[in-house]
Parts: sequence; structure tokens; C-alpha cells
Amino acid sequence: MVGIGMTKRDKVHLYFKLFHSIKSKHESEDFARLELESLYGPVEPITNIIQHSVKEPLKSVLEATFESSTGGKIGLADILTHELPYGRIQGYYGTMEDLNDISKLIRRLGYTREIIVITKTSDPERTLRELYKDGFINSNVQMTSINGYVVYRFITHQFFMEKSEYISKLSRNEEEVENNVETLFNYLTSDLHRIPASETMSVGKRLEDYFSNREESSLYLNHYMHPYKGKFHPKMVRALLNYIYPQDSGLILDNFAGSGTLLVEASNMGLDAYGVEINPLSVLMTNVKCNSFKISVPELKKGISKYLSNVKDGISDYFNVKKGQKLLTAGIDPNIIKTRLEQIPVKIQNGFRNDDGTIEKIIIAQEMIKTISDPLIRDFLLLSLSGSISDADRRSSADFYEILAKRLNDLYLRLFLFRKLNEVLQIKLGKADCIVGDTREMPEKWAGRIDGIVNSPPYSTALDYVKNDAPQLYILHLSDDVEKLDENIIGNPRKTYDAKQIARHLEEKDGEFNKLPEYAQRIVLMMYRGEREDAGLRCFKFFIDMYQAINEMHKVLKPKAKCAIIIGNNHFMVHEQYVEIQNDTILRMISEKQGFKVDKIIRRDLEKSSAGNIRYESVLILQKN
Repeated sequence: MVGIGMTKRDKVHLYFKLFHSIKSKHESEDFARLELESLYGPVEPITNIIQHSVKEPLKSVLEATFESSTGGKIGLADILTHELPYGRIQGYYGTMEDLNDISKLIRRLGYTREIIVITKTSDPERTLRELYKDGFINSNVQMTSINGYVVYRFITHQFFMEKSEYISKLSRNEEEVENNVETLFNYLTSDLHRIPASETMSVGKRLEDYFSNREESSLYLNHYMHPYKGKFHPKMVRALLNYIYPQDSGLILDNFAGSGTLLVEASNMGLDAYGVEINPLSVLMTNVKCNSFKISVPELKKGISKYLSNVKDGISDYFNVKKGQKLLTAGIDPNIIKTRLEQIPVKIQNGFRNDDGTIEKIIIAQEMIKTISDPLIRDFLLLSLSGSISDADRRSSADFYEILAKRLNDLYLRLFLFRKLNEVLQIKLGKADCIVGDTREMPEKWAGRIDGIVNSPPYSTALDYVKNDAPQLYILHLSDDVEKLDENIIGNPRKTYDAKQIARHLEEKDGEFNKLPEYAQRIVLMMYRGEREDAGLRCFKFFIDMYQAINEMHKVLKPKAKCAIIIGNNHFMVHEQYVEIQNDTILRMISEKQGFKVDKIIRRDLEKSSAGNIRYESVLILQKN
């Protein structure tokens, strides 16, 4: 088949330019190439764009210019050399024999920020529509002609999504968001020659100066909506998802959903997704992140205004009653507040700044959520309230009402910002649903239905998730039994055991210990005999929990479907020396016992490292037999 307006011998040439925020070898050489070859096909690395420009067809079009959004001209050579990434690889090159739609590449790629397409065609406009069938052609697309070639420039969705993080940081109202969105869409088409302000400059910086930063934005739009430690990197998640499931529609799972990064990225890519989380705050976090874009922005604005007015009146009335005055308008029963306070453990109250009645204000704010009829807006308000608790506990000394009002304004503007971006990007969101559940026993109705899994289990002894969320869990009563939740969570670093428990497990001939690979058994025994009984049983419990979780993952996946597990190794002090526990190796062995085969293993070095800490992560990509 010959493409529209093309001659029989014409090829389509594609140059994939990577983000300049790439900061490690594995990103450009592993993840960027992995997702490109999954969505597009074989590509060749470009190690030096100048050397590549002496080859055809780039040589014939290098002097081409595009009309800029401000009326000037920008040269193709300037575009190709603007903000190149560090490292050996600057981009990738590929060809197409026929004219194919590249809409999916523009919509889904994570590590590629621009795609330059060069071809010969008798109908440039029609060829553009064939190349970008599913896309809305606006300031994210440019076209020019030179020496018999037509050159197209496409800017990926990921660029606009990531850079919008700076708009959120600098915009105080809707008007500023609108103006800054326009600046963002003009940035790569008008400001290539701008010299940015230094990163240390604190006064007078413009939005464009932040766009030029080499940092990798990871809290853009709904990724920011609540504080959370140990988050996925959205760009990496997107790349892995592109690899394990490059199809246009399907059902993806994260059975360690955490803050919902995988579900957010899957939804933004148009895929449906399920999540499983044992922590109800994480479930709320995930569902609000994924579903908040479905809320009508005008209705949300009205709901927030009504809610804040009710909260303000309720706080005023409650504290007036405490001073002996009559209850005026809000109708808050002081006995409800008294009962709720009694249910909050003393250790939480003592650890929380409450000299101005902050906890009472939080309870009033939660009670006032009941006055809102829309369930999506109610959940949005509840998550905002939870985030405000974290702000008041760790980051701000302002009055709680002001903290809540500020957070609600910030989060509202993020949803408003997405709506403005989507007027150009036209993202069709997938469905997402996260449930409170145990990854060691997932719903039977999911068996054989899942097209792909990406997850990051809580490393044994790495982070204390329940402790981090304790104020919200207790004050908002998100869990009926926080102690039980703490007991059941996988990888709890505070859980302690005694030597008798270890001995009992080791003596069971047909017990769980003997299910583990021999290497895992040796690790547990080494801890036990090295006078680290508590660490030994924590490792044992983590390995058994993961054995059960991987078995469930195998159950719910379709035949031949893939999963990606991101896991780091731990280090324990034994006999005054750090011993590395190779969690990646153990999970690989467990997976092979459960019916998986290894597809790829990618090692990802971490920036923060020291003796005794996790120095790298492994990405274990497995396929169900």
C-alpha cells in the first residue's frame, strides 16, 4: 500500500528527540528505546544529531524554517539542537515504508518530547491528517516544505503535561492559568533562543525560565493531589506500560496501588485500570486522582465555595458555643465533636498542634462534606481535607481554615488547568477504579481478565506507610481498625518478632518456609543465626507475602500477558557488616516457581545512596506462560 500523496519509493523518516531532563543512562538507553520499539518498531540510536545531519534526508532539510507562534521563524537546526539531553544518546531514528498514523506515539510516549517527520508528498495537508488522525492540530504541530520534502514537527502530550507543573506552582487564579497555558503552548514554537534565568535567581523569573529546567517534573496535575512517600516516577511507569501493553484498549492492574500513579497514567493513556490497596487513604487518593477530571469544573467551583462557607460558619458557631453563646446557623452539635475527639488516640492528639482547636476544626470540616450532594465532589473534598491535615501537621503553622482553603484552590486550579490543556490535547481518559483489598487475595471475578500489571511492592523494611498516614486515618476515621491495618500491611518496618516464632516456622516441614526458593531460605537462616531474629522473620514474612501476591497476579493475568515489578534490595547489619538482601533475585525465583518466565530485567540506579540504603531498583518484567 502506498501512502497518500507519496511516490512508490518514498520513505517516511522519523527523528525522536528525547527530553533534556533525562538524567541517567537507563532512561535513554532502556526505557526510552523500550517504549519506542513497542509502540513504533525498530529504531536506531542518535548519538550526535550534528553527525546525523550530514545524512539524507536530514541534510536536504536542515535549513528549513517553521513559522513561530509569534510571527517569526525558527530553524529546524535550532529545534534539533535545542535543549539536548546529557548522555550518549540524544534521540532515535526510524523509517516507515508507508504513511502510518503516529497519533498513539504523540499521545503515549513518555521519554520522547518531539517527533520530526520528513517525507515527500504532493498533498502536505492531507498527509498531516493521515499522520495525526486522532489528534487535534494546534500549536503542538508545525509544518514546512523545502527542497521537495515536507517536514512535520509534533510535540508529545508528555511535554505539556510535565511542564504544566510549573503553571500550577505559579498560577494563583483562573486568569493566570489561562495566560500561562498559552505561554506553554508557545514555548517550543517561539522561545527557543531565550536565555533562561539562573536556577538560583529568586526574583523576576518568568514561567519560560522554569520550562528550561533540567529537572524531571513528577507532580504535575493530579499526580500532586496528596502528599505520599515512595511514589512511582510517572514517566517510567508510562514507558513500562507502553512496553507491557502497547495496544489501544485494555485493562491494566496495579495490585500495590499506593498513591495511584499507575492508574493515573493508564487513564491518561486511554486505558482502563484497576487498583488494589489495603490502605483506605491510598484508595481514596487513587480514585480522586483518576475521577476528579470527570467533575464539571463550574460545578466543582460552586461546590467548593458552598463548602468553605459552611465550614467557616460551622467553625465560628462551634467556638461561639464553647464560649457560652447559642448555636447560630451551621447546626453543628458540639456532642458530635466531643464524641469524635474521644475516638482519636491520645498519642495522635498529643503529636498534633492543637492549641487553636485544629482537630475540632478538622472534624467540623469533615462533617460539612455531608452537605455536598455530588459523590465525586465529596471525595475530592475529603482528600483535600486529608492533605490539609498533612500540611498543618508538617508544613504550615497557619490557621487550619486558611490551610484548607489554600489547598482547595490549588487543587481546583489543577483541574481547571487540565481542562485548558485538553482543549488542545484532546485526551480521552480511560476508566479507573481502586478497591480496598488485599493483594494476597484478589477478586475471583478478575481471573484471566487483566491485560498487564505494573507495580512496586513496599520493600521489606523500607517505608512505614501507616505511620505516615496515622493522623488522617485516625482523625478522619478512614479505617475501622488502624492497628489491624498496621499488622496486615506488607513490609511493615516496625513489626517485631521473637526467636520462638522463627523456630516454629523453620521446623514446619511442609510449611510456608519450604515454599521459598533456596536462596530466600538461606537469607532467613543467616539472619536467625546472626542474632537478627527480628529482621529474619520480617524478611521471611515479606517473601511469603510476595509469594502469595505473585500467585494472585498469575491468576488474574491473561495468558501470555506481561507484568513489571519494580523492587529494590535491602541491607541489614549482621556481625557489624551490611549484608545485601537481593529481593529482586528472590522475586524472580518466586515468579518462575509460579509459572512466569523472565522477559527482561532492567537495573535502575538511584541518586541517593549510602551504605545500608537501597542503592538501585530492579525492574523485573515477566510474562505469564
